[in-house]
Amino acid sequence: MELSAEKIIKNYERLKSGRANFDSLYQSLHNYYYCESDNITEKKARGSEVTKLLDTTSLDAADVAAAGLSNYLTPESSKWLFLEHPNPALRNNKEVQNWMHDVADELLYTFSRSNFYNQFSIFYKSSLVYGTASIVTEKDPQDNVRFYNIAINKHWLTEDARERPNSYYILYEYTAEQAYSRFGEAVGSDVKECYQSGANENKKFKYICYVGHRNIFDPDKLDKQNMPIRVCWVDVANKKIVKEDGFRSMPCVSHRFYKVAQEVYGYSPAMKALPHARLLNAMTDTVLRAAMKQTDPAWAVPDNAFIGRPNFNPRQINFYRRSNLSPRDEIFPLMSGGNVALGEAEIEGQRQQIRKLFFNDTFQQFSELTKQMTVPEVMERINEKMSLLGPAVGRFIHDVLQPICEKSVFSLYEDGRLPRMPDIMLDDPSFEVRFTSRLVQSQRQVEVQNLSAALGYVGQIAQMKPEILDKVDGDKAIDKVFNVIGVDPEILLDEQQVKELRQAREEAAAAMQAQQNALMQAQTYKTAAEGDRNVKDAETE
Repeated sequence: MELSAEKIIKNYERLKSGRANFDSLYQSLHNYYYCESDNITEKKARGSEVTKLLDTTSLDAADVAAAGLSNYLTPESSKWLFLEHPNPALRNNKEVQNWMHDVADELLYTFSRSNFYNQFSIFYKSSLVYGTASIVTEKDPQDNVRFYNIAINKHWLTEDARERPNSYYILYEYTAEQAYSRFGEAVGSDVKECYQSGANENKKFKYICYVGHRNIFDPDKLDKQNMPIRVCWVDVANKKIVKEDGFRSMPCVSHRFYKVAQEVYGYSPAMKALPHARLLNAMTDTVLRAAMKQTDPAWAVPDNAFIGRPNFNPRQINFYRRSNLSPRDEIFPLMSGGNVALGEAEIEGQRQQIRKLFFNDTFQQFSELTKQMTVPEVMERINEKMSLLGPAVGRFIHDVLQPICEKSVFSLYEDGRLPRMPDIMLDDPSFEVRFTSRLVQSQRQVEVQNLSAALGYVGQIAQMKPEILDKVDGDKAIDKVFNVIGVDPEILLDEQQVKELRQAREEAAAAMQAQQNALMQAQTYKTAAEGDRNVKDAETE
């Protein structure tokens, strides 16, 4: 039996109540790292001051990390994925490789036309700050696919036994006009009345969008009520379902930056750096006050005695007793003696720690160099830094990018936007998505390094025993390197072309050898003939 409207509302309220502690933490993270997003627990009027921080290092560190993930994981200016067939026999087929290459190009072109890169920069930052980020994929008649981030304060999720997100509860707030335009006559009487009267146009009505797996359906039917993924909209006030839909695959995906067992929501670099952000702003306030006291100090004015406690804030006036502080009446600055330089050094240390926890030193490696280094040394250092992002990158790929790419390929196929499939693939039209962005390559760079080291040892041994080279398959070594690095397969020739090229080279070499043998034989005949003639000439003489 499927969930009713009342059950969906109860589940939503339970999930919201159970995440109250996380929501308080999310509000603190919002204040220090993501002030342009929606508030979680506090209310803020539109157009009000964005932030009251005294130091914006935390805001800048989150932006740099999000830009780094965007440029190093899904760069818009370069190819960051390719497709290949899971069957090794078909994977090396040149016709199959070219088709996979064309499909990957069409997929990347679709992403560039849609709002993919715009939404994913927001998605990366949400994951870095809140530890949990979710995005929805929808079909679009013009761009084929569209992507929409879900704010952390607007959605709640549950996990299955394998700790994978399996249901989403998304809160939407619509005006009467928006609700009526989306749900039509299915809206409640309160929405109809507000819409028809035109009164209180800014009043919002709450709706819960439930996305989860359908328990009972007929897989042989293609209607929306028999698809494996159920999507229904619930009117919270009237406790009724106003719209129901269905999908073949889950339209929502989530990323947890740091995943803890038995915990639905993830943890983030911002959570680790939160104590440093708080301390940094407190220290900045102290150092600013100390600098202001030295730049524009308090003043002491003669009188019989100090009235009240001395005030060391900038531009304050303190009255003192002449006999205690000065032998004569005078006005002089009342210096506090604070060490501004020491405070600035401590502040810089906190800034560096925040940037380090956000992997800024990884994405800004060249600006962090303090000595001259060769290009291989720099690249090795970058790969070492990027390897620290391995777990998070793995979850980005397996939990987010791979299902989105597969879903988008199926959508392109349904819309007839893919090239004709080769006949050899008709019985097995499966594919696998491989990612070749810089962050992914850094995780696999050790494979190339190991291969290079092994071939280096082989070369050293071959100097003493050349026959050892017969043990190495050079063709497979080249294929392995190109696969890891993610080079376009069109550069490589297929096996038949390589065979024909080598056969032609052997035939050309054989013909050249035959020609050289003929020339040597002719030279031998000529030399012998000249010898015989010289002998005859000698005998005649």
